[in-house]
Amino acid sequence: MKKIVIIGGGIAGLAAAHRLQEEIDRGGSLDCVVLEATNQFGGKIATERFDGFVIERGPDSFISQKPAAVEMCKKLGLGDRLVGTNQEQTKTYVYTGKKLVTMPDGLSLMIPTKFLPFAFTPLFSLQGKARMALDLIIPKKRGNGDESLASFVRRRMGEEALRKMAEPMLAGIYASDPETMSIHSTFPMFVQTEKKYRSLILGMLARKRQQLMQKPAPPGPGKNHQPFSLFMTLKNGLGEMVDAVIEKSPDVTFRTDAKVQEVTKGTSTSWRVVLEDGDTIDADSVMFATPAKLSAGFLQPIAPKVADLLNQIKYVSTATVTLAYRKEGFSHPLNGFGFVVPRTEGRKILACTWTSSKFPHRTPDGFVMLRCFVGGALNEDLAEQEEDAIRKMVKKELADLMGIHQEPEICKVFHNKKSNVQYRVGHAALIESVQKELQAFPGLFLTGSAYTGIGIPDCIQNGTRAAESVIDFFSCESPTKD
Repeated sequence: MKKIVIIGGGIAGLAAAHRLQEEIDRGGSLDCVVLEATNQFGGKIATERFDGFVIERGPDSFISQKPAAVEMCKKLGLGDRLVGTNQEQTKTYVYTGKKLVTMPDGLSLMIPTKFLPFAFTPLFSLQGKARMALDLIIPKKRGNGDESLASFVRRRMGEEALRKMAEPMLAGIYASDPETMSIHSTFPMFVQTEKKYRSLILGMLARKRQQLMQKPAPPGPGKNHQPFSLFMTLKNGLGEMVDAVIEKSPDVTFRTDAKVQEVTKGTSTSWRVVLEDGDTIDADSVMFATPAKLSAGFLQPIAPKVADLLNQIKYVSTATVTLAYRKEGFSHPLNGFGFVVPRTEGRKILACTWTSSKFPHRTPDGFVMLRCFVGGALNEDLAEQEEDAIRKMVKKELADLMGIHQEPEICKVFHNKKSNVQYRVGHAALIESVQKELQAFPGLFLTGSAYTGIGIPDCIQNGTRAAESVIDFFSCESPTKD
């Protein structure tokens, strides 16, 4: 019987535990314990449900083009619980020039794929449109070196595309400064498209043609056969996934309020995990599914070079504010998914999702719900204010940007202090160095959002692969073999 301790009960740690449960189901002789320092599992995934409201503290959906999350939901028996975005309200807006302007149809992230909507959109100036069109003739980059998102977009599409589209949309996903975030580690599909097709526009058009020819079956929600949706969630919130992993992993021990004090080299077994309450667990393998800064703290006494590398990974603070209003007398039609705000507009929110229009089953009848995002790499101080200050600030922003003066029935502020990882230029090389140094410590593994992707599908895939590395490690004849 081989024992594995997973430190951290976020979605990556849970995905690893579920993969190990699958191995146990196949006859594997494994004993797995998941230790979570707080009183609940899920990490950033946390759903509050009351009086017909479904409120997400962290992410509210996951991208379906990366299949790991959809596949896990189906494995967990949640296929019929998957729901997509509202097919009748597909507009997204950009706040610019003191008004909400619709993003043109056919705009794939920041790449125009339809001529007429792009030509007639008021979102970009004539000069901005002309500069973006130069992507059709600009040569591709020489070499494979990493660069920032800002550098990449300026080079391919120009400054206006960066400020009005890439910065609020793409950098907003990572809450990052586009001048420092790695294009290779955050949006590798753009790098690959340029490499293969030279032009981003031509590359996106070619991909669309391929998709039409192949007509793949959409990764839809099981028996419901809903139309394809880029973003998916669960009927009762993403917390359903967390609960299902625990329920469907009966041979795994899940412990909350289990704060780890240190990890040391063991005696009869490879490693010893010491908890703050004095409990100790001897294990053949330890997986750190914690943020890089916490993993570095555990590793500093035993693997200082790994710890020093992990400490180079930066985190920033954000906050979300969920507001619910009575529909009667509400002043805005909420005819879309929401809007993003370019930094050049000088506002205090990054974006606003019109939750009740984007997804079903979020509110009881007679209510609407919005969710605003604050902070990030360029405005961390706004996210680190007290809840009352953030609440007051966001309500004023919504009054200015959307004309909402009605008092909300619910206004919940959620802090995410220093919890948003930053993939800066050179991130992939840094992680490669981490993995290389870690080879000197057989039985220790890393997983989570700090390494190869921050989204839910990325974390699930990363946790699953880490678990498979543990299984391979246990199956090796020599404990030192990688």
